[in-house]
Amino acid sequence: MASVKELLVDSLKELVEAELKEFHWRLLNAYHKHISKSEMEKADIFDTVDTMLVCFGPEEAVKIMVDILRKMNQNDLAEQLENEHKQAQTEGYMNTTVPVGG
Repeated sequence: MASVKELLVDSLKELVEAELKEFHWRLLNAYHKHISKSEMEKADIFDTVDTMLVCFGPEEAVKIMVDILRKMNQNDLAEQLENEHKQAQTEGYMNTTVPVGG
């Protein structure tokens, strides 16, 4: 089961350099109160994901990334991230349930 961090990194790895730059731009413009421009100035994929997780937490970071990817017309990538996240949540839930009875 992939972690949220791995899912976010894998999604950003699909973007070319110009698209990653647009992602940073959209992230800063929409969430500038939470993330400073200096944090994103030279951020790579891993720095971006770490910053998002610290600022927003895992669930909100996924929602924000899906939203930004959709605004960038990366709909397939946004849908893939959403589906993989839901699947990971389901698998995590299934792995933590305890059978009733004996």
